[in-house]
Amino acid sequence: MKKKMITTIALLGFIAGTAAIASGQGATRVAEAIWAHGELYDTVVTPATFTSPPEHSTDTIYSFMISGLAGQRSVADAAPGDPSYNGGRWDVQMVTFTALGIDVHDPDGDGVVNFELMSEEEVLDHEDLDHLIITPANFYFECPMLPRRNR
Repeated sequence: MKKKMITTIALLGFIAGTAAIASGQGATRVAEAIWAHGELYDTVVTPATFTSPPEHSTDTIYSFMISGLAGQRSVADAAPGDPSYNGGRWDVQMVTFTALGIDVHDPDGDGVVNFELMSEEEVLDHEDLDHLIITPANFYFECPMLPRRNR
């Protein structure tokens, strides 16, 4: 029951965050929003959400929006150029830091990660180390990834 409540709260937080970015503006470009394979990507936040997986395949995105620490951007398992990339249709996995994970990722105790996880492999490695708990959100949305713009 507690796990279901945490997932529901996480989902509501994710929806609220996405809605705040996309409200009234249709699609909005967000710079340096998603890590994949050690590279940062921009994204375009759209209002497109799904209550079940879309007909076409989805990729996994790990959301740290209510992880317990600030500063960790989302991490995707695929990116543009990957043969398996599905154009930004995402199956959301909510990630929270365990007490051990908070000690490791925020040793100075300021509430901000001291280093970011930059690939799915790193996320899964840290789950294996009991630093993270990954919970399916049963939430799907469309948000294409784009190469970063030159700054």
